[in-house]
Amino acid sequence: MAQINNIRTVSAPSVGKLPLAEKPGTFTPSGFKREHKPGRLAADGGYTETSSPAKLELSLNLHGGFDVQALNNIKDEDVTVRLADGSVHLMSMAFVTEPVPVDGGDSKMTIISNTSEKIA
Repeated sequence: MAQINNIRTVSAPSVGKLPLAEKPGTFTPSGFKREHKPGRLAADGGYTETSSPAKLELSLNLHGGFDVQALNNIKDEDVTVRLADGSVHLMSMAFVTEPVPVDGGDSKMTIISNTSEKIA
């Protein structure tokens, strides 16, 4: 049976590896959204395309001594996402979208970048 693909590690230069929870979250690589554009005849139709940024929604285990403010300060950094299947994605010039809350050691954060690329 094949292994389910999941986020294995996430790291940023300013903080190193992030302390991921048991269910780490969701990674969506950058890509394109396409919308159907009808024509007079079915064969004349097509689509319009807009870019979609890469998005990383994470659940974290914030243990004592981990600097939450450092997480909040992530901006314009190359964030690396390693998946369980061995692939590695680079989110270029990534940034945290809103302050990271602290809630009993559990926390959520969202990182976005305009582009991402598979590097391994």
